[in-house]
Amino acid sequence: MKKTGVFYHDVCGKEAYSSLAMGVADGFEAIEKEGLFKEPNIKWFESRKAQEKEIARIHTQKWIDEVKRTQWWNVSLYSIGGVLEATEKVFKGELDNAFVIAGVGGHHAHRDSAWGGCYFSVTGLAIPHAREILGAKRFAIVDTDTHHADGVRDIFQQDDDVLHICFCGGGSWWDDDYDSKQLGRTKFCFPHGASDEKEIENVRREVPKLVNEFKPEMLFWICGMDTHEDSYGTQALTSKAYPELAKIIIGTAEDACQGKIIVKTCCNAPPHATSYIVPRIVDILAETKKLSNK
Repeated sequence: MKKTGVFYHDVCGKEAYSSLAMGVADGFEAIEKEGLFKEPNIKWFESRKAQEKEIARIHTQKWIDEVKRTQWWNVSLYSIGGVLEATEKVFKGELDNAFVIAGVGGHHAHRDSAWGGCYFSVTGLAIPHAREILGAKRFAIVDTDTHHADGVRDIFQQDDDVLHICFCGGGSWWDDDYDSKQLGRTKFCFPHGASDEKEIENVRREVPKLVNEFKPEMLFWICGMDTHEDSYGTQALTSKAYPELAKIIIGTAEDACQGKIIVKTCCNAPPHATSYIVPRIVDILAETKKLSNK
């Protein structure tokens, strides 16, 4: 079994960007209800607040000051802090892997702007953090959210030590010149599947090959749930698809980077979906097999 950390602060549930992050608290509570925190290898860590200097590794002071004036500053700090702490503990070997529940999105955040329920690059900030604090260099990000991760792509476009694989249906809808397959040697966009079977097939075809060839030191999975049939995105997937995607992506991390993976979600699907999906991904990370037949 694996040592798995779950990083969550109740601020992320209480102050979530509610039209986006619909089932945040429900997802976390489902882990408790399924009894996973009673397992000796699964531990909840209350996410810490990120420090302003940590956010400034990517974002401009002007943008930081602008977000401070919004109601999303506090929940952003705890969302980022959870990812940073999880990254530290996995790199140091205190944990094998981690699951982070955030209250805001992050992949539409640029250095000095953002949109779509995102304010800062929640996952992206882990990369300069790990480079500065832990001496790491190469990272892979797999994003299965409905929308193109324009912020992450913008921030790391020129960084060939970051592999970015985005299952976004072809990129930004406002950019007619967008190449829907590949931008640079380490930046890829692939289409969504129109069903559970097609999405699983797409991820299985692309992710293991690209990640294993790249050989990252850590893999980050931005697990967008707005692809769920009852959410606001492609509405293509049932709840049962997500554990299958988890098996592929987590298995890829096992082969490519000794299992070092951080799964980040902001639970952007209804409570009934997150209550099913979240504990099952944690169960797969921890290899407890407690929920494999439920």
